[in-house]
Amino acid sequence: MSDLITKLVPILHVQDPDAERRFYEQLGLRTTYEGPEYPGFIAIGNDAVEFGLSRRPGVDPAASGLTWQLGVSDVDAAITACEQSGLRFEVTVERPREDWTYRIVKVQSPNGMEVLLEEQAPPD
Repeated sequence: MSDLITKLVPILHVQDPDAERRFYEQLGLRTTYEGPEYPGFIAIGNDAVEFGLSRRPGVDPAASGLTWQLGVSDVDAAITACEQSGLRFEVTVERPREDWTYRIVKVQSPNGMEVLLEEQAPPD
């Protein structure tokens, strides 16, 4: 039964899914589903990541206690994408031990979600 669950597809409840979609498109994701069957719902992603954006009036994603962390293959490209899109962001450097250092780009989505773009170690 270890292969029963094959994928995690979270759904973020936001006031404005279209604004949220544009934000994630600026970071390189694309719309993977949008249709009349589910009005107010958009799925976005790429070959490795997919999640939904569901319209929920009055919801405050910033108060949800959730931090949205996405691994990025090239943190410099993420910084450039933020700069070119006019997004305000902050870069921090993490050094959990002497031989391990990485950067995190912290940006806020249009609906108030804290999004961390975390530099991933290159494959061996």
